[in-house]
Order: sequence, then C-alpha cells, then structure tokens
Amino acid sequence: MSENELEFAMKTGSGKGTGWGRGRLSRSVMSILAAGGMVAVVASCTTNPYTGETQFAAYDDAQLSQLSATAWQELKSETPTINSGAQYQRVMRVWNRIAAATPKAGESWEVRVFNSDQVNAFVMPGNRVGVYTGLLDIVENDDQLAAVLGHEVGHAIYRHANQRATRSAAASTAVQVGTAVLSNSSSMGAYANQVGALGSVAANLGVVLPYSRNAELEADLAGVDYMHKAGYDPRQAIRLWEVMEAKGGSAGTADFLSTHPNPATRRERIRQYIQQKGY
Repeated sequence: MSENELEFAMKTGSGKGTGWGRGRLSRSVMSILAAGGMVAVVASCTTNPYTGETQFAAYDDAQLSQLSATAWQELKSETPTINSGAQYQRVMRVWNRIAAATPKAGESWEVRVFNSDQVNAFVMPGNRVGVYTGLLDIVENDDQLAAVLGHEVGHAIYRHANQRATRSAAASTAVQVGTAVLSNSSSMGAYANQVGALGSVAANLGVVLPYSRNAELEADLAGVDYMHKAGYDPRQAIRLWEVMEAKGGSAGTADFLSTHPNPATRRERIRQYIQQKGY
C-alpha cells in the first residue's frame, strides 16, 4: 500500500483508511500523533457514543477527520471515479440499505466508487467510504458486497482508526522514553539504539498488530449484524472469504506478523458468530 503524508493507509494496493484488506497508519501520521507524546495518551479513556463502551482513544474524532481529509482529496484527484451506471448504482443501492441498519443511520456519508482494478474498499475518519470496481468484479452477489460495506461501517462505529492511532502513539512514546533513559546511562548508553530498535519491533508485534487483528474481527462481526438487519444473507460473509482466499487474499502472510487474520480464521469466526446469534 502506498503511504502519503497525513493519511490513513487503506489495505492492499494504494489505500488511505481503515479498510477491508490490510490497513495501517502512515508513518507521517504516526510521527505527528506521537509528537503529542505521553500527555495525549494519558487522558485517553473515552466513551464510544455508538456502543457505550469505554475505549482507549486519545484523539478527537474531528481532528482525525481533518487529517484524513487531505488524503481523501488527493485520492479523488489521482484515481478516476464513476458517478453513474450499473456499478455505481449497485454500490449505492447496497450502501443505503447497510448504512440505514447501523448506529450511524441518518449521518451524512461521502461514498466514492473508484474506477480501478484493485480488489479493495475502505473507510476513513469523517464518514468517507471508497469502493473499487475491482472488488465489484470479485464479489458474487450483493450480499457479499453488503458484508464488505458493513465491515467498513463497523470500523467507523468502533472508532478503530482512533484507537489504533492512540496505541501506536503510546507504543512509540514508550520506546522513545526507554531509549532516552538508556542514552543517559553510563553503562548502557552504547546500547540505546539497538534496544530502541528492538523495542519498536516488540511494541509493534505486541500492541499494534494484535490490536489490528482484533479490530478486523470486530468489524467482521459488526458487518454481519448490519447485513442481517438490512435483509441480506449473513452466511454470504463466510462465502466472501472463500472467494477471497481463492483469489489469493491475505493467506500468504502468517497471522503473527499480519495486521489481519487470514481468510480461514475470519470464516470460522464468522460461522461461529452466525450460529451463536441464530441468523
């Protein structure tokens, strides 16, 4: 995925948001957020207005929306969009049903259909959603498209971009503090850089990546709820990951080092959830 300044990167391809494939925060955004340091991270327990949960989210959603606005405009200027025709109408038809079935029903969204062969979809802070025509060529029916779009709204409902930004900044700050302490030590100063590098790796593997995997599963299950409420077949969310695995998906990356679970993991968790809910 490409990474531009002040952007949230989408998934596989060239993205800029929390997305349905493999997403990550750009280095530039993380540098800016980390600059807020421990002060921002300490006062970070907030209540999610959509779920009522207490979350580790230090940043104001409006601030993240403003940061992502630049990337959103750049993407629209760089990638052709379609505003009419069968593909556009299909996306909007499914989107309107899904959006109305979520806790964000009634909110204003900006939805764009990008004319690209990327198999991709994403959401950005500020209620911005992008769908690539390459994805439309892969999904077998509207139910599978509903699973993808429901997943994207799930990211927004659970404020995953905000939470991941907070955790990444906290991990970065902790490593910086540890490195500074070692640098001031007469006995360990020579090892500060090495320890700092190892600390960054450990923080990434132990905090950021596992959180991202959990966030993806959380969005998967939220999407199942929304598609069921909207009248779509939730079992098609299972079939979706069979299709994606057949097309390559993310199965080539080990779970331990991936920000996303592999398709088999997602299928099984969705299957269990559907059985549990009685859908």
